[in-house]
Amino acid sequence: MTDDGDVTDPTGTDWDELAPTFDDEPDHGLRDPAVRAAWAARLRAWLPARPGDVLDLGCGTGSLSLLAAEQGHRVTGVDRSPAMVGLAREKLAGRDAVFLQGDAAAPPVGEQRFDVVLVRHVLWTLPEPGRVLRHWR
Repeated sequence: MTDDGDVTDPTGTDWDELAPTFDDEPDHGLRDPAVRAAWAARLRAWLPARPGDVLDLGCGTGSLSLLAAEQGHRVTGVDRSPAMVGLAREKLAGRDAVFLQGDAAAPPVGEQRFDVVLVRHVLWTLPEPGRVLRHWR
């Protein structure tokens, strides 16, 4: 994110502009019961069996964050778009979840450690994905 508050990424996408209709895309909003169930099953297989701390980078409106929280995990979501973060906060209101505005390449989480880093639809937006993957480790 730049100092002038620009929410576009290196691909030129303005995520604030897309936020109001982002969940209309079946793979984003996970509104279809079959798609949602498939993602929930996938997360059950990938995430720890016991509740853990999950960092959802590029969380968007929080669809995967919600599935993780429903499975008992504590979620911290990060997205560069204030509009996306606002929608994620609404979607997960009352759950054990925190959402922060920031760059997925350098998440604003300080020294906090996580059991899992969850990333979906983000790597393609990063100018140096290899460097960022090493940073996330």
